[in-house]
Amino acid sequence: MSEVVLETSAKQASPGILGGAMIIAGTAIGAGMLSLPVMSAGMWFGWSVIILALCCYCCYSSAMYLAEANLNYHAGASYATMARDTLGVPGVIASLCTVGFVSYILCYAYISGGSSVLASSLEAGFGLSLANWQAGLVFGIVLGGIVLLGSRAVDRVSTIMIGAMVITFITSIGMLSAEVTSTNLFPEVGMGETLPYIWLGIPVLALSFGYHSTVPSIVKHYDMDIRKSRQAILGGSLLALAIYVLWQFAILGTVSRTDFAQVVASGGNVSALIGAVGDAVDGQFIDTLLSFFAKFALASSFLGVALGLLDFMKDQLGLGDSARDTALAGAVTFLPTLTLAVAIPDGFIVAIGYASLLASIFVLVLPCSIALVLRRRGASEGFRVSGGNLRLYLVLGFGLLVIVCESLALLKMLPSYP
Repeated sequence: MSEVVLETSAKQASPGILGGAMIIAGTAIGAGMLSLPVMSAGMWFGWSVIILALCCYCCYSSAMYLAEANLNYHAGASYATMARDTLGVPGVIASLCTVGFVSYILCYAYISGGSSVLASSLEAGFGLSLANWQAGLVFGIVLGGIVLLGSRAVDRVSTIMIGAMVITFITSIGMLSAEVTSTNLFPEVGMGETLPYIWLGIPVLALSFGYHSTVPSIVKHYDMDIRKSRQAILGGSLLALAIYVLWQFAILGTVSRTDFAQVVASGGNVSALIGAVGDAVDGQFIDTLLSFFAKFALASSFLGVALGLLDFMKDQLGLGDSARDTALAGAVTFLPTLTLAVAIPDGFIVAIGYASLLASIFVLVLPCSIALVLRRRGASEGFRVSGGNLRLYLVLGFGLLVIVCESLALLKMLPSYP
């Protein structure tokens, strides 16, 4: 990454924990959060909170295994570098096909999603009419420029955006919580009716904590200080979990499980969800709040993913942090995604779908596999994640379960609600 500020003064203070936690949380919390209640409709609130907590723990653990492994390499070493050394050619292929491909797809998806939101906002607020592809260019160029300035710029902008997200989120939750009922949260439905739907929800809820492409950047951001890196990763993970649980509480406590069947049947899109929520509260104001939340969520997620992808490409191309190298890596990072956004400006949902299965590999399986090989070599003696290899194997097993569930879901072999 372009760490111009870091290079200008060796005496400059180390980055604070809050900024790193905001990068982690901002990468994890995207507009896809709006779909969590829809994907939880079958298992409903109780099971969804249990699964979210389990997913948070496993994804935090796998992130720490990645950070543990990262300490054995140079600052900024990517998945591919670590996988090449530990897993050989299969590991390199897996990392390139998952981290690289998914990061590109997600960058494109966020530009695509951001383009429609930006275009509608400019039309409503300023009467300025832009095609989605034009709005996508503006979205990608402005936010891509922030990423090229380095992790400190992303740190500060992410903090502002997460702050704005929190304000709109708290306002929405405050309005919705007044309508929450225990009957909606805990309907009189037997466990046998809700339990089968957890398998469909596990992959989506697990990947809601998919910030792992940013972990090498976080370790580099803190100059290989594992204590600060751990605090930032833990803080960002817990913030994401808290927001997800509150969101589930507000939505699933406001709209009954029976009414959610109609939301799912209509395709589960955001407008259907907002329409259902609007039946309980002031739909116009909630619509506005959710629109603002989606804007900040898309932008903050793009910044985190793009920062990780920029460092990934620098590492693969053997580039440093000079202005020339950063510009070259930026071209490789952003030109393909911007070109795709211009050619196919409305591919947000399709892109997210393609990314899901591969993301489960680099979020849960690869970090555990890399750390396990290094431990068997006797490396990572300076720092090892607590829990021994038992914890590592349990997290790895959960990752394999996520892959199986996602594969069965794509094959339409899992029960769907309603």
